[in-house]
Amino acid sequence: MKIEFSTERLVLRPWRAEDAAALFAVARDPQVGPAAGWPPHRSEAESGEVIRTVFSAPETYAVALRGTDCPIGCVGLLFPASAHFPIGASEAEVGYWLGSPWWGRGLIPEALSELMRHAFGTLGLTGLWGSCFPDNRASRRVLEKCGFGYVRTETALPVCSDGSQHTGELWHLTREAWRASQGITLRRAAESDIPLIRQVAGVAFPATYREILTPAQLDYMMAWMYSEESLREQFREGHCFYLAFEGGDPVGYVSVEREGERLFHLQKIYVLPRCQGSGIGRRLFQRAVEHVRTNCPGPCRMELNVNRHNRALHFYERMGMRRLREGDFPIGEGFYMNDYIMGLDLE
Repeated sequence: MKIEFSTERLVLRPWRAEDAAALFAVARDPQVGPAAGWPPHRSEAESGEVIRTVFSAPETYAVALRGTDCPIGCVGLLFPASAHFPIGASEAEVGYWLGSPWWGRGLIPEALSELMRHAFGTLGLTGLWGSCFPDNRASRRVLEKCGFGYVRTETALPVCSDGSQHTGELWHLTREAWRASQGITLRRAAESDIPLIRQVAGVAFPATYREILTPAQLDYMMAWMYSEESLREQFREGHCFYLAFEGGDPVGYVSVEREGERLFHLQKIYVLPRCQGSGIGRRLFQRAVEHVRTNCPGPCRMELNVNRHNRALHFYERMGMRRLREGDFPIGEGFYMNDYIMGLDLE
């Protein structure tokens, strides 16, 4: 039996037959349905039929603003038998859409976050999947905000209501990563946070490179990048740092620098070894992407240097980055960075 959920601004409740008029009012909009894989509704009767045959499925909820009870969108879970692609027996695919007058307010991430708590908590699911068309930036942003990580792009997904196949991106979130993220907070760092950045770097940076670099180069790079004066200079040059905290303790950081009108560089991203694999790195990476998109709404690129022997290379590939080029870059004192340059194109 479906239940009702409340958030700060929303109510998630089962659809009712009397919602047909409200559903038609938003689902007739050609901006809404096609982006989610279904055609605009043509009549109130059609909307009523969708409520009876589609929205009556388990774990499908109308999204209404608190105090109005009028549906403005929908969120739901598709289980293995009805998912658009193969998923695990204890997993589900999330679905969501929102009427265009309410776009840009963060309402669907708020609704989906509540549904995720229900899915991982009450229902005990072990993983959630999401999909979006490659050109649907808004849908991708919802998945990113809710902690999902990009997995791959499929060229023949039957994601439309008529059964036709289209290219789609697949995203995934495990219960373990979700649980870990619930106790994690991120905030933008200021120069006064330099001691915290150095505290994490003093553990995370040597742990990352101990088996890759010589002790002499490791010491040189720590002083070159993480001395107090070096970090102050980075802040002055416009590097933007974000810190991740677990229970009030710093456990990771990321920094991004603008290098051109439409080019940004992810300069640093590190997580304490004891916290790796818990989704913190993904959240920091996603925060970097959010920073780039906020400061460059149009098409742009985020690049980074990664040592060719760094195991984090595979993490960046999972985040959607691709190898662009490679090189050996002198950094002084006879030392080199032997790196791939990776890039993520944002639209």
